[in-house]
Amino acid sequence: MKNTSISIRMDSDLKEKAENIIEQLGLNMTSVVNMLFNQIVREQAIPLSLSIKPKNHVIDDLMLAKAERSAGYVGRSAESVANDMERVIAEFTYEKI
Repeated sequence: MKNTSISIRMDSDLKEKAENIIEQLGLNMTSVVNMLFNQIVREQAIPLSLSIKPKNHVIDDLMLAKAERSAGYVGRSAESVANDMERVIAEFTYEKI
C-alpha cells in the first residue's frame, strides 16, 4: 500500500468543532477521512454517520403517537395487540414444526 497526502481548505471554526467530536469518538482526522473514503468506495455513496449522542427513537415515536392521539387517532387496545402477537407466534411455531 502506497500512502499519499491530501490537502483541503475549510473554515477553521468548523475544523475545530469537528476535531473535538472526532477526539471524543477516540479517532483522529486521518482515521475519519480513511473511513469515509473506504465507505464511499464500498457503498458507491457517501453514507458515513457517526454520533456522540445517538438519536433516541423511542422518544420520537412517543411524541408522534401523542400528536396522532391529539389529532383524533384512536388506535388499538393493548389486549388486541397482544392477541395478534400470540396468534402470529402460534402460526410461526406451527409452520416451523
